[in-house]
Amino acid sequence: MPGIEAVYGYNLVNISHYDIVTNKQNNFFERPVLIKTLYYPSLSKDTLNSEPVKRNYYMVSVYDEDTNKDGFINVKDLRRLYLFDIYGVKQKALVPVNYSVVKSEYDAANDFMYVFAQLDLNKNGQINAGEQTHIFWINLKDPTKSGREY
Repeated sequence: MPGIEAVYGYNLVNISHYDIVTNKQNNFFERPVLIKTLYYPSLSKDTLNSEPVKRNYYMVSVYDEDTNKDGFINVKDLRRLYLFDIYGVKQKALVPVNYSVVKSEYDAANDFMYVFAQLDLNKNGQINAGEQTHIFWINLKDPTKSGREY
């Protein structure tokens, strides 16, 4: 996605923002979590439709709660997607917490990210076969604007 880089990992347990001016570190999460994907502003100059693209936020796909109550935070729990500002302060959940993120796709024509997520219909904290998949949109120009498409 223009203006955004990604780091994928199974062994990331937190992320922090370090402000070199104030010499302060801010952890994104209060306790260890399991991070699937970190989307962060690209340092390279990107363009979209011949216009410069500059992002000033982070998005994190994460397993942050033992939703299935098996005693562990792992890939069997619900996967969430959060928006953080440029300083690492959590802004909002981009997909409701009773969903589990499955995948995403980028729409270059609209500069949108579409997120496919399964609804935890039976509320057991894990995804089961046959549970509905819905599509959520995120406006990457202003990711505070997001919603359910289908």
